[in-house]
Amino acid sequence: MRIIGNIFLILFLNAAALGIADTLIGKTPHFLWLSPLYGFIGSFLTFFAFVLYLGMAFNKYLPKRVLLPPLLFICWQMVHFYPLEKCAGSYYMAIVLLGQLLIGLLALQLNFKLNKKSRLFVSSQFPEPCFSLKNMLRFMLINIPIFPLVIFLLFFSSVSDLVDQQGAGFMCLKPNGLYMVEKTYRKGEKQILLNGMIHLGQQSYYDDLSASLRGKQAILLAEGVSDNLGLLKSDFSYQKIADLLGLASQERMLVEGRLVDSASLDRLEDKSPEKIDVLQADIDLSEFDSRTIKVLNALGHYLLDADSLAEGFRRFNDWSRQHTNSETNQIVMHDLIERRNKAVLSYLPKALNKYDTVVIPWGALHMPGLERAILGKGFRLHEQDKRLSIDFLQLPFRKLWQNNSTEEKESV
Repeated sequence: MRIIGNIFLILFLNAAALGIADTLIGKTPHFLWLSPLYGFIGSFLTFFAFVLYLGMAFNKYLPKRVLLPPLLFICWQMVHFYPLEKCAGSYYMAIVLLGQLLIGLLALQLNFKLNKKSRLFVSSQFPEPCFSLKNMLRFMLINIPIFPLVIFLLFFSSVSDLVDQQGAGFMCLKPNGLYMVEKTYRKGEKQILLNGMIHLGQQSYYDDLSASLRGKQAILLAEGVSDNLGLLKSDFSYQKIADLLGLASQERMLVEGRLVDSASLDRLEDKSPEKIDVLQADIDLSEFDSRTIKVLNALGHYLLDADSLAEGFRRFNDWSRQHTNSETNQIVMHDLIERRNKAVLSYLPKALNKYDTVVIPWGALHMPGLERAILGKGFRLHEQDKRLSIDFLQLPFRKLWQNNSTEEKESV
């Protein structure tokens, strides 16, 4: 346990130092590896923190005065230091990293005062026997209310990391809601704005995003699959689900711009001085595989048109189990993500030749592929910003619970 404690303290300080270095120089081309390394060490740090937390039940000599401040810091880190960002704004990460460095140094200094030999744990601090039944029982009693909270924090942190990985950092889950991220990439005088989107969100989120685009001399490569042959059997809209959740759908996002076609990209002087140009950069439904269209029709019929969200999910899942397999899922994802990414990226060379700024507000699942392509063209991440898309505190949980209870009674 002494070795584990020392590893934890060393990792804790190294994580702070790496975080500071990443903040200062992590965006330069030669130091792009700092951010992944910082995240990797952070994962190890969480693991060792949990081991030490449990170890306090089995080793009565673990210095709690030394370890508790760093352990509490890790717990706070699992919820993204909420609500510090709301209070400190853009300076919150600097405060966090300096605080982590200070806590780590104070922990080492306190341990030096305890053992009079080293700032790290030494063997004389852990005489045999380390186990005590009394210590374990005390730990269990004290942690009756604490242990469920720790498990919840670990679960929340795991889900948050999964959301971050699946969205390539364009979605951020925090205790108060789901945030969407805008990343700006630059190469010389050219810049590309990638806005991660989801189909549902607060109306204020879409209004804020629209306002940020107002008056820009740029081109927006818009998302939205057309259906010129009428292959969809119903109105494919998320508005009904949005109404059930008290949210707005992405369709409600209105951009004040000038609609242009692909031919306008060759007319270099044809730019709007006051409004952003909007180009429909998606594909038509007829380019999808027939199995993808079948799945989309089922999604629209069973889920999007359902009066109950829970019942809609149940019916669509039942249909999926009977009519789809792993091959179908791969085809659907290829059509919905890769094929459409290829389409929007095909407009990029001409768009960048004509405009200094290109805006791509597409679904978050598109972003990993789009980001890889943009970085491959020599662009580098310049800055990023977050917007609250779904505020958990404003969701109608009581209404959803009552609807679900009513459905269960009716089914009985």
